[in-house]
Amino acid sequence: MRLTFLSLVVFALVGTSGTDAPKAPFALAVVPGRGGITMANHMARDFYVVLTNVSREPQPVWEDWNSWGYRTISFEFTTADGKKVVVRRRQGYFTKNAPSTYLVQPGEHQLYPIRLDERWETHPALPKSDEMAITLKAVYEVTPTPEVNEYKVWTGRLESHSYNFSLRQW
Repeated sequence: MRLTFLSLVVFALVGTSGTDAPKAPFALAVVPGRGGITMANHMARDFYVVLTNVSREPQPVWEDWNSWGYRTISFEFTTADGKKVVVRRRQGYFTKNAPSTYLVQPGEHQLYPIRLDERWETHPALPKSDEMAITLKAVYEVTPTPEVNEYKVWTGRLESHSYNFSLRQW
């Protein structure tokens, strides 16, 4: 009888170790637009990031017009030579700013149209090229703020799987 008790205690401790991160309530995917992915100061083409609620509960997400949601989507590019580049919106300046959310129902999606134009920056800088092979990963990240608790917004980092694209720059 005592051995059974010890086995249960060990199982419970292993099952609640610090390495078991809670499962994110979302899945993230990239949908290319016509002509793949482009980066251009003018006339960049849209592509899409899709955030899907895979939980059983409605999930609030920040709207991207305010400072809380403006930089929740970013990208990681890996070039053919293995160089990693982070692509994210430039820091925004908000003259009117208030936290607001959009409620994503279970099984539903939040669609983010993306246009990699002058409002986006790369770190480090990408070499200029008409076309280059890249691996792209979308990142959805919400950092803790006092408003997160008030609006019940999930915090954490979520990555899509990697996609192989041709990046066109002009």
